[in-house]
Amino acid sequence: MLNFLLIGAGQLGSRHLQALALSDFADISIQVVEPSSEARRVAQERWEQVAKSEKIKAIEFLEDISSVNRSIDFCIVATNANCRLQVLRELLGSVSVRQLVLEKVLFQSVEQVDEAGSLLSSQGTQVWVNCPRRMFPIYIELKKRLSHEQTLNLQVHGNNWGLACNAIHFIDLWAMLGGEHSYTLDTSGLDVAVVESKRLGYKEVSGTLSGVADKHRFSLTSEASTEVAPLSINIETEQFSIEVNESKGQCIIQTKETGRQEALEFSVLYQSQLSHEVARQLLASADGQCELTPFDESASLHVPFLHGLLEFFNKQGDCDHTLCPIT
Repeated sequence: MLNFLLIGAGQLGSRHLQALALSDFADISIQVVEPSSEARRVAQERWEQVAKSEKIKAIEFLEDISSVNRSIDFCIVATNANCRLQVLRELLGSVSVRQLVLEKVLFQSVEQVDEAGSLLSSQGTQVWVNCPRRMFPIYIELKKRLSHEQTLNLQVHGNNWGLACNAIHFIDLWAMLGGEHSYTLDTSGLDVAVVESKRLGYKEVSGTLSGVADKHRFSLTSEASTEVAPLSINIETEQFSIEVNESKGQCIIQTKETGRQEALEFSVLYQSQLSHEVARQLLASADGQCELTPFDESASLHVPFLHGLLEFFNKQGDCDHTLCPIT
């Protein structure tokens, strides 16, 4: 029997739970920790809505981590960023965890990233960060095709797509495609106006975040507009010009030398289609690895991002932040 644990069963966490219902590679028991009674109710409803593998032998919904009563083979922490470090302290202080997946934004300061890194390295737990585009077949294919490119420029453009909370997804994609683990962040293109996030207590930004590392660059733009526009993803290398339209499930690859275009069709994968596959990769394979970002690599991508955004928020003068107010 494998023991799974999900901490945080809100909007995203409940989608993780729906995916875990599909796990079929071993007999599985699931514990779900969610302090909010309303979130637990919604998670239970969503659990009932999906088909389940016959390998799921038991599920428990718990109010707090102290009720978790056995060692864990696979854990997902899907809380907001503001309490994630405390959750890790509580979890690893009382429970042995074999494989751990963390949601992002990982934490709200560089100091929290460092403390978590020290805590995790002392436990012998393998840790991964849930930037799921690394699991999309289209990006796996693009990584293969771009493996010999010396320069890579990723540009993302859209309207009101939540730049502060979603930028790390595309920084991670840029790192995956270009093989970079560090960069210099430029926040000078952000709009001065800071707005309230749709998540209570958090902030959002618009404008452009950009980064550079040697010959690789990225530029992420979210226009402060109420007009609905699909997100455009463009990748430029010395040999290729690539346009990815996730809403249409279409990728156009143009070879610059010949002008030849190739169209690839794909489907965007939702979280409810992925989490069980992560568990299978980690627990049913010989090497105990998965396609998600290893913690150390993700931490190195988070550090300049958190440092740059925290500095930006403090320059706006609304208050003196010691923690970056994003999740």
